[in-house]
Amino acid sequence: MAEPKKRKVESECRKFQTRWESEYFFKEFKGKCVCLIYTETVAVMKEYNVRRHYETKHQAYAPYTGAEREQKIKQMVAKLRGQQQYFLRAQKVQEKTTIVSYEVAQLIARLGKPFSDGDLIKHCLR
Repeated sequence: MAEPKKRKVESECRKFQTRWESEYFFKEFKGKCVCLIYTETVAVMKEYNVRRHYETKHQAYAPYTGAEREQKIKQMVAKLRGQQQYFLRAQKVQEKTTIVSYEVAQLIARLGKPFSDGDLIKHCLR
């Protein structure tokens, strides 16, 4: 007898509902459902999991309504984006540093001069 196929979460085509942002303080980032308050993700992107997380951990945010709630959500989204951009900025700085070090090494090799030569350093700083 053939075994029944196992369910896979990826095959269920679950999608983020935009209303979860205003109701439960959740936002979709890179295909995952992220809590704006704790920056945690839920295991499966479905309303039951999102609602349970909100009801068990965020009772203090229930009194926020209307414009006040929307303002709080915008503030939290900006904070989350800032946190995520922090690592991207650091990565870009490291990439630029690596590129510059390769260019200096190429210049040293091309000119055949020691690194301690002052004129070479001045040329690199331009």
